[in-house]
Amino acid sequence: MLKIFKHDWSKLILAFLVSTTIFLGYYLITKHTKLDIVYKNWDGPGYVLVAKSLYDPAVAYENNFFNSGDITPEWSWLPAHFPLYPLLIRAFSFLGYFQAMLLISLGFTLAAYLALYELIKSLKITKHPFLVTFPFIFLSPRWFIVSHVGNSESAFVFFIILFLLYLHKKDHKKSAIFLALAQVTRPHAIFFALGLAIIALIDFIKSNNRIQVVKTYLPYLLIPASILVVFTFYYFQTGNFWAFFEAISLTKNLQTIPFATFTFPSANIETFWQEINAADYVIYLAAALTMFRKKFWQFGIISLTFFIPLIFLHHTDISRYAIPMLPFAFIAFSEMLEKKELTLATLLMSPAIYMYAINFMDHNHGT
Repeated sequence: MLKIFKHDWSKLILAFLVSTTIFLGYYLITKHTKLDIVYKNWDGPGYVLVAKSLYDPAVAYENNFFNSGDITPEWSWLPAHFPLYPLLIRAFSFLGYFQAMLLISLGFTLAAYLALYELIKSLKITKHPFLVTFPFIFLSPRWFIVSHVGNSESAFVFFIILFLLYLHKKDHKKSAIFLALAQVTRPHAIFFALGLAIIALIDFIKSNNRIQVVKTYLPYLLIPASILVVFTFYYFQTGNFWAFFEAISLTKNLQTIPFATFTFPSANIETFWQEINAADYVIYLAAALTMFRKKFWQFGIISLTFFIPLIFLHHTDISRYAIPMLPFAFIAFSEMLEKKELTLATLLMSPAIYMYAINFMDHNHGT
């Protein structure tokens, strides 16, 4: 039995089971409502409503269980949530919508841990891929929260890591498939696709065999095709092919001025205590630039095309929107992460992350 847990995958699975049991066990033991707060934490309820209504405004209005004032029989903001995750919730709704929501998210969380391990191992940047991967369970603390509630980030991060893994292996068909899956999971995948387009253009300009370059990157036409499928689905469900853009117009998160998050007080900016956002900008830009030093120039371009829009994000929760940058950070800072002192510090300070998560979730849920 002990030999089983000498394998790094087994260690990660065990760490996931223990950390998740502690976290969810807190609610099961101390709250008379059990997992109610976990189920109601945002954006979980929104995805459940999508799963129930399939974006039909009239059905969403009838099932508006969290009483959103921005959902009417003619219009809703639900198309801001891309469909793969809610469709999976609907497929497993025989378990209960909220139960399916959480189980799917947790399943993708574990899959993301294992995928990052395989990516780190494949890049050959460390002799200790487990030690580099282990802190991913708790870091960033914002990732710990979204990976243990109903959200599409876990699936998105899993697909992005596999996209990077197969891009590194030059298996472009599999890479394209996983980027397309990421695209139908969250709209933010378009920034990774943009980075890939820049890479393809560079290869096209430098190559003496441009026909071969075109053939190499041809599978990535799956990404615009997947967007077309999503928008067509929206058309049939809402009557509006451009429903996504109308939905995101409600918040106007992207602005034309940089560092819009530091403009308290304003919409979506709830506090002026934002040193963590300033730190995130430095850490993730450093991670992107380090990709070039480590000779992963493709990862450098892709991470920069995702990072730059974060600068123009008008929202307090930069640490959440930056979660897809985490794989690049773990690659960039692998020399530090593989130190046993970092693993020990992560374990010793995990109670702080649990307390942060519990306190955050107590104030970030629907009714």
